[in-house]
Amino acid sequence: MLYAWIKLIHVSTVVFTISFFSLRLFWMITAPGMIKKRWVRKLSAYNDTILLLAGIAMLVILRLNPFQVDWLTTKLVALLVYILLGMHALHFGKTKSSRLTSGVLALFTVGYMVLVALGRSPTPDILMILQRF
Repeated sequence: MLYAWIKLIHVSTVVFTISFFSLRLFWMITAPGMIKKRWVRKLSAYNDTILLLAGIAMLVILRLNPFQVDWLTTKLVALLVYILLGMHALHFGKTKSSRLTSGVLALFTVGYMVLVALGRSPTPDILMILQRF
């Protein structure tokens, strides 16, 4: 029962992360001052902290070492790529076009992470995943 609640929190924070990143990417193009507001930065940081803690809690409950399970290792590597692309998109990119490109690539990366999680495979079979729904 506890695992189900933690998984719900994890999935919910993933949905929020993707949605809020998309909104911040939109703001980067239309209203750059918004992404610098304190509440935006704090909300993102709080959500990402809860997301990470829920992921770690699930690993502990299931007694999984992410470096011994190929799809979890893949998700962690993709997470690092997502973070770097997101940082470039929202903070360090020099031009709007490079920032937008990084943002779109970050969204593709997080989409790949979702597919890896759903398929529990580093090379997810999209048709198999869709059949589950």
